[in-house]
Amino acid sequence: MRTTTRTRWAALLSAGALSFSLVACAGGDAGDDAADEGTTAPAAGTEDASADTAAPTGGSDDAQTSAPAADGGDGEHAEGEEVPVEEFLAMLRSPGEEVMSTYELQMVVTTGSQTMEMAGEVDLGGEQPALDAELTMPGLGATRMIVVDGSAFVSMPGVTEEGTFVEVPQDQLAETGAGLEDIDISSTWDAWDEGAGRVVFVGTEDVDGTDLRRYEVVVDTDAALDASGQTGPDAAEASAMMGEEITYDVWVDEEDLLRRISFATAGSVTEMTVDRWGEEMDIEAPAEEDVQPMPTGTSGG
Repeated sequence: MRTTTRTRWAALLSAGALSFSLVACAGGDAGDDAADEGTTAPAAGTEDASADTAAPTGGSDDAQTSAPAADGGDGEHAEGEEVPVEEFLAMLRSPGEEVMSTYELQMVVTTGSQTMEMAGEVDLGGEQPALDAELTMPGLGATRMIVVDGSAFVSMPGVTEEGTFVEVPQDQLAETGAGLEDIDISSTWDAWDEGAGRVVFVGTEDVDGTDLRRYEVVVDTDAALDASGQTGPDAAEASAMMGEEITYDVWVDEEDLLRRISFATAGSVTEMTVDRWGEEMDIEAPAEEDVQPMPTGTSGG
């Protein structure tokens, strides 16, 4: 039987990894693990989850839109015009792997009155993905997770001393499904190759002083899950929770880099912003003296 501490690792690590999957992060694996041990987690299906917090969709009356940017790859599309999916995905991929291998992100997932927040740096340029992120989850408090060279280190209030970490064993990391396969944001475009059914150019908007082009992307849930390799009962459950289609609002800058994305599904609203594309990220494992032994009783199966 798993201990509470071990299951809290699972809740934290799963949330950290699955939050990067823009197609399936609403599947709720992390919430299920946390709930099993009495940890308060966002409850899928909350009726009013998106009523007040969802970002405006393409047809929203309050969208502050203007003419398409002439130099951003979309000068030929008018507001409200449908954009070929292939053209849209080619635009998102156009900055290249080197630029898109590092970035800084912030994510907020709101379900009813509960919120999970994540802020961190990602580096995909090495042999293995690296991550240094701070997360705040209901029932878990403010935590920090570092994943580097295939190892995961977690600092968690009530489990580790302040400023120290516990190294999560590889077998536990594998069991949570938090192998960070979904950490690459651009992998979402692969799923959208099959799942995206319609893309509409909404217009340009001033977002924090920067003019961004906004698109509305409608994705077929089953096709996207299948394209991302998610099959079987878990995929069926995720599809049932998310519905037949998901509508994403996507904001892109003048260099065709994703800067913001928002969607609502399964009673939750997810909003993510991305910055510092292509910059060097200094992600390192904690100093050896800052890594404490695994708490007693967390290694049971």
